[in-house]
Amino acid sequence: MTRATLFLIALVCTATAADAQSVTAFKTGEQTTGMTKQCFYSALGSDYTRTVGAVTLCPLSIQVTTPTTQSKAPQPARTATITAFKTGERTTGMTKQCFYNGLGSEYTRTLGAVELCPLSIQVATGSP
Repeated sequence: MTRATLFLIALVCTATAADAQSVTAFKTGEQTTGMTKQCFYSALGSDYTRTVGAVTLCPLSIQVTTPTTQSKAPQPARTATITAFKTGERTTGMTKQCFYNGLGSEYTRTLGAVELCPLSIQVATGSP
């Protein structure tokens, strides 16, 4: 390789690393559906989502990579909600699992054993 080629490779690698920066996003909420939990975060006007297991605690903050130029700004996370309808329920001990189906996907809500399961619920479907 020539000296000019090496310089060009170094310049491209440096520019790529400089285009992104790491920022801290703070937790704004969470929603458990079935065996997973969606943890919602916000940083610099953008929203982020991280999915973890249903019994895992959502971190209070996460590090996210965001472009530094305005033209490459991250798009806010878009979530659509749908209505899921009750398909059944099961009481175990002090809790009750309510089962739902929405557009072919299964969802579970856990309530106290003496509470009534709603006939329908609104659930987030994630990014389109």
